[in-house]
Amino acid sequence: MSHDPGPVEGKAVEMPYTGIFSVVERHGYRVVDIEASIVTWGGTAGGPPQRARLVLVPRDIEPPTLSGDLAGASLIRTPVERIAVNDHPHEAMLRVLGVEDRIVAVGGSTSYDDDLRRKARSGQIQQIGYGWHMPPTLDALVAVRPDVLIARMADLTHTRHMERVESLGVPVVPTFIDAEPHYMGRVDWVRLMGLLTGKEAEADAFVQMVAQEVDRLKSLADGQPRRSILWAWYRSAGNRWAVTQRNSDAALLRDANAELVMGAEDDPELDTFSDLSTERLLRDATDADCWMIRDPLSPRFDDHAVLARFKAYREGCVFWEPGKRHPTADSWEVWEMGDIRPDWRLGDVIKMLHPELRDGDWRYLALETWEAGHGGASQH
Repeated sequence: MSHDPGPVEGKAVEMPYTGIFSVVERHGYRVVDIEASIVTWGGTAGGPPQRARLVLVPRDIEPPTLSGDLAGASLIRTPVERIAVNDHPHEAMLRVLGVEDRIVAVGGSTSYDDDLRRKARSGQIQQIGYGWHMPPTLDALVAVRPDVLIARMADLTHTRHMERVESLGVPVVPTFIDAEPHYMGRVDWVRLMGLLTGKEAEADAFVQMVAQEVDRLKSLADGQPRRSILWAWYRSAGNRWAVTQRNSDAALLRDANAELVMGAEDDPELDTFSDLSTERLLRDATDADCWMIRDPLSPRFDDHAVLARFKAYREGCVFWEPGKRHPTADSWEVWEMGDIRPDWRLGDVIKMLHPELRDGDWRYLALETWEAGHGGASQH
């Protein structure tokens, strides 16, 4: 996947937000180029950029010969009818397009969607392993004869397995959603799913709806006084914190008209957050107006002597992210829909920063109370 296929001729199809893939149209079919580095969780990019060239050809026209600038490309006949996925956001993208019934394999049995979870647990659809910790299980994947595998790749070692999947006759669409330089780029992946499934109009309408809502929220935030925010969730192990500093997640916080405490320059070769110590927070972040202190799986940090040194704690602006946990399943909506509904996350951050806007329902955030049993730690 690291081979550079060179330029491709054709009329560009507008994808205004993504920095990872591009699309051209020619002779009735589309050519999609995908390129990104695989960045480890909280770390750096390893190895060369990963690239893929996909040729999406409607079933009613003759496919082109895969030579010249299409040499080595993957041919996918569209619309795809049988789809394998290995991550929760892929399920969400297909569901907003109304084609979740085409999913024949998922990563595991923790889908937020009740019907998909039931099908996975009953064996009606296959479980091929979640892409954030393993390559797909080949036997299960091949058994369902998918038209395509939409695959998250979180590790360079997975690329060899994807080549094996291709050799078995299953085209692979690699996704690097987390590597998008801006949060709206993640939403554009819905448009790619629309090209694959024949739901382009629905995809365009969805992306436009999200973009309009983001613009409305940004205007609302611009009318509020600027405040500072620390986005650092506790990782236990004594004194370690995942501190959001750059790239797409930092852009979303800044669009809430916030000064990102401990923010850094964007860098596609680094993850959005860094693993830092309590001592570093005490040195650089005690003046933050507000603090998001833990995600759905983080343990509580309840050293109140340390907390009392932070302005956000003293002034009652410490929040955590419950993430809208499913009432009966081991899954959270924020990890399924959060990537393609940044407007929901942005709305919560704006309310967090501005108490006068806190009326109404919260989607993913809640005030931290440090009450026992108040979190989801160790429940995944």
